[in-house]
Amino acid sequence: MMRSAFSFNYRRNTMYLRGCARSRGRLSRSIFSRDHDLVSGEGSSIATGATSPTSSTLSEMTTQLDSLSMATDDSERYPTTSKFPKTRPSDLNCKQGESGQQIALVANYIKMLAAPKWDLYRYHCSFEPNIELRKIRRETLAKAGIKDVAFDGTLLYSFEDFGSEKTVSCKHPVTDESVTIKMKRTSTASPESPEFFHLANLIVRKLLEIAGLKLLGRNYYAFDKKIELDRYKLTLFPGFMTAVNVYEGQLMINVDLSTKVMNKQTVYSILMDKFNRFDDTKQAQDASLKELVGQIVLTPYNNETYKILDIAWDKDPNYQFTKRDATQQSLCQYYQEKYQVKIKDVQQPLIVVKASKRMAKRGAKKDESGMIFLIPELCCITGISDSMRQDFSLMKEMSTYTHVGPSERHQQLNGFLNDIQKREEGRKELSKWQISLDKELVQLTGRTMEAEPIIYKDRTIKYNPLEADWSRDGRSLAHLSAKHLDKWILIYCQRDSQVAHSFVDSLYKVCTPFGMRVDFPEMIELPNDRSETFIRAIENKANPQMDLICCILTNNRKDRYDAIKKVLCVDCPVPSQMLLSKTLQKPGQLMSVATKVGIQINAKLGGEIWAVQIPSKTIMVIGIDTYRDSQSRSSQMIGFVASINSTCTRYYSRVIEQRSNKDLITGLKLCMESALQKYHEVNGMLPAKIIVYRDGVTDFQLLDVIENELPTINETCMKAQEGYDPKLGMVIVKKRGSARFFARDPRNNRQLINPPPGTIIDHTVTNQEWYDFYLISQMARQGTVAPTHFNVIWDRTGLKVDHMQRLTQKLCHLYYNWPGTIRVPGVCQYAHKLAFLAAQSLHTQPHESLADKLFYL
Repeated sequence: MMRSAFSFNYRRNTMYLRGCARSRGRLSRSIFSRDHDLVSGEGSSIATGATSPTSSTLSEMTTQLDSLSMATDDSERYPTTSKFPKTRPSDLNCKQGESGQQIALVANYIKMLAAPKWDLYRYHCSFEPNIELRKIRRETLAKAGIKDVAFDGTLLYSFEDFGSEKTVSCKHPVTDESVTIKMKRTSTASPESPEFFHLANLIVRKLLEIAGLKLLGRNYYAFDKKIELDRYKLTLFPGFMTAVNVYEGQLMINVDLSTKVMNKQTVYSILMDKFNRFDDTKQAQDASLKELVGQIVLTPYNNETYKILDIAWDKDPNYQFTKRDATQQSLCQYYQEKYQVKIKDVQQPLIVVKASKRMAKRGAKKDESGMIFLIPELCCITGISDSMRQDFSLMKEMSTYTHVGPSERHQQLNGFLNDIQKREEGRKELSKWQISLDKELVQLTGRTMEAEPIIYKDRTIKYNPLEADWSRDGRSLAHLSAKHLDKWILIYCQRDSQVAHSFVDSLYKVCTPFGMRVDFPEMIELPNDRSETFIRAIENKANPQMDLICCILTNNRKDRYDAIKKVLCVDCPVPSQMLLSKTLQKPGQLMSVATKVGIQINAKLGGEIWAVQIPSKTIMVIGIDTYRDSQSRSSQMIGFVASINSTCTRYYSRVIEQRSNKDLITGLKLCMESALQKYHEVNGMLPAKIIVYRDGVTDFQLLDVIENELPTINETCMKAQEGYDPKLGMVIVKKRGSARFFARDPRNNRQLINPPPGTIIDHTVTNQEWYDFYLISQMARQGTVAPTHFNVIWDRTGLKVDHMQRLTQKLCHLYYNWPGTIRVPGVCQYAHKLAFLAAQSLHTQPHESLADKLFYL
């Protein structure tokens, strides 16, 4: 049935590519990469008997992975120690703060104790004819008598000096054909050289393999401990991620738990479901694109992961590509010859992915867009879909395996360390390189800062420092600055009439203690819940004098939400509030919901809810974050939010549409000019200090920020006013690090718990070439708390280390959607919310008249 669906539906509309000429043009320019591992027409095939991965069941997929020994020529996996720019100021002798109470901590790091006295020779190896799989390359080297070396598929490390060049020949371990190996020495290194880090990573990976773990993507997993969630067709593989680096002069392994989620569906089975569900071709294709674009897939035959960018409906496995020798070959022939895999459905379309940087470094050639094609039946879905994320039961069941508490996490990490050290083969591997591992995880001392007083209009409160939550105390206090809700509209469907009136009554009651005056709204009852009905009502009533438009929606349909938000943020700019009728109908919870909505509405109108003590009264803090546009994968939205008053409780917000680096620089300049102008308008002067918290960049993008964004901000400031020279600081914010910290439970010293909010770690496991620190700013109610990493890449503020750390912690209190601390400074979270709204719903810049309001909360 599936085959006929494809042969009829997509053959009949071969050039329908997302229904637009832009996509057709992009895909018609894409080619199947000639030198990518999947299509290299040279080299030998793997050992016979490998299981075909065409089955849609995960068991056959994992069998294939196992039979290949997770084979991949991952010779250019990023070394852990990359050449990131040194950003620590030369005059900063000590980056450790002093304030706060000391706390004993354990970190998920293992010291590598190395005292070797040898020279290490590094060789670049090439194979003729080419052998792609690292497993076969290793076997070929061993057959040629090259043993007791570390080999990553291309680079070889050895104590033995083979001379500047060496050529050896032997028989291919599978095909028995003659193979020539050419070795060329590229360097001679001591244990203190950068090359040693690469070797250390290879050694750790070898130890993981010795422990019985298998490489899946970038991390290692225990296939024998897999967890089946049959009800949801998911399999969880527990494992570990590792990274070797030098931290404050000490070589260490950062190790943490990792769980790989594998869906028991292939891309092919999902396509089959869509084409069997819809009779109309366009509907089936649209549904397939909506489900699959953005998903991460694994190809078991080479253990690579890819992100789906599109589906090429006009191509199939008979597609011909050009091999290195300039001859043509179809994908069907390639997979049969290369992997002994027979493609079952030769009429299925191809999915479009982009070659990773890792593949590019291995020599994968691609067209200008960097696209390559994969066969759906050979692609296994990883992770979970958006619909799965909304399944409370599924997420709750998964969390029992993925949200591991501090004591259990520490126990598993210690078990990992002990398992490596007790294995004879592992000890021999370490001894061979004259390296040993410490017998326990790193222990260090952190500091916990005092809880911040939270300032309301008539009262200052102190929260429980172990929870960093003041929701109970703050729900009845007068806000610092309350805006009145005088002219507003409430739009709802006829069936929600009673709910709407009850909500208005509750909102009036809860907002009175806040100091907010809430007048009765104009009630607009709609006959149905269609998007166009809502939009027509909004367009008939919206005007610039209106305070708020509130809509009660029957469900959370994204298309309707997006359409309403775009009208209210772009076409008819008025602050808005969306509510779900089912949320307002929960028994006994209407007053609680109305309280949260009332706080949110005051913030959206420009009010100030609470504050903390900010010592500097002439400081501007800026948050910048990015989010990729869901309608245009070639562009992203950048949220820019700047404080405009002395307490950092009022904000100016803009969006940058970035399609190129030039767009970012131009937009950043415009945002800075406008923010400084607004600050001057509010305060009658420009800020003396400006600190930018930049979220949404990786370590590999650090140089771009330093060379492009930082100079743009600095130059824009200098031109704002004659003689104006603010003291500028810039901090990179990284939430997705792998560092974890554990504290001793004061009630039971044998148990480990999460460190309390306000804990700072600024030594031992930080980067000696950076001015950086970790901050645990909030309490984790489940699992192990994840610290946020802050890297001060530029600092002319004159702030002491203590003051920079404490200011960052203070700013984590200033997010009005949550009466408690959050993981990042409030301006960063506001920037994230703004970028998310623009990228998911608006797909353009919001109207400038809303810029001085938190309309995106």
